[in-house]
Amino acid sequence: MLPGSFFVCMEFAPTLIGLLVGIVVGATSTGGGALLTPALVLVARVPVATAIASDVLIAAGMKLFGGGVYALRGEVHWQTVGRLAAGSVVGAVAGIWLLNRIPVAALDAYLARALGVVLIVAGAALVLRLTVGAHSHPRRAPAWPVTVLFGLVTGLLVSMTSIGSGSILLCVLALYYPLSATTMVGTDLVHALVVSSVATAGHSLAGRVDLALAATVLVGAIPGVLIGARMAIAVPERALRAGLAAVLIVIGLQMALFTTPPAHAEPAAPDTPEGSISWTTLP
Repeated sequence: MLPGSFFVCMEFAPTLIGLLVGIVVGATSTGGGALLTPALVLVARVPVATAIASDVLIAAGMKLFGGGVYALRGEVHWQTVGRLAAGSVVGAVAGIWLLNRIPVAALDAYLARALGVVLIVAGAALVLRLTVGAHSHPRRAPAWPVTVLFGLVTGLLVSMTSIGSGSILLCVLALYYPLSATTMVGTDLVHALVVSSVATAGHSLAGRVDLALAATVLVGAIPGVLIGARMAIAVPERALRAGLAAVLIVIGLQMALFTTPPAHAEPAAPDTPEGSISWTTLP
């Protein structure tokens, strides 16, 4: 491949990644953040913190349209959304606060390891949903403090890794809440819009969101979702989810075990205020 062709491919990599991730999301309703963030990091070479922050913005945009459709159909359990949000908003704010306490020079390495661990958990949750969840029919929802706690954990995960709302929370809803399949997805989408919006605001204030990157990914993700929705009719969903679970676990192991922490923190540039973030200087 010629050098010019390589740079052209890298320029369009986020759009192609968005297309492929959109197909998976359209076919399975899960895997958006769990696939998009590591793909941006490993393929497009986007810094981990920027990938996570931009991913929550992308998720908020996709959830706005998806959740709106389910809300108009009356397929959202608003009480569960409210209880989850009561915890997830606090969790998202706490997650942003924790990220802002980590030294900038070490942020990407720490986040890469945390992302790897959460990917493994997300893959395991998909496997659990395929096995136990398919035969689990709870008669009533847990007490409201438990739902708030689920939301708190989800908010922390989404703000710090961009993962948790789809792959993990959907598994929790399937196992412990007496909701129909469509209401479960609608409830998850509307709640994901809330927590992603809060996380996006926090990352934006910290200077980690790349608007151009998010727009480039959405150019591919939107048609990808439409293609995936059509593919879902022809391809068995269980086979797709099983393959997705395996991919998440493998990528998670790679990021959790083989990420090298920085040897030392580099001093801030003279013209850059101490503690500020300038992603243009990162490799």
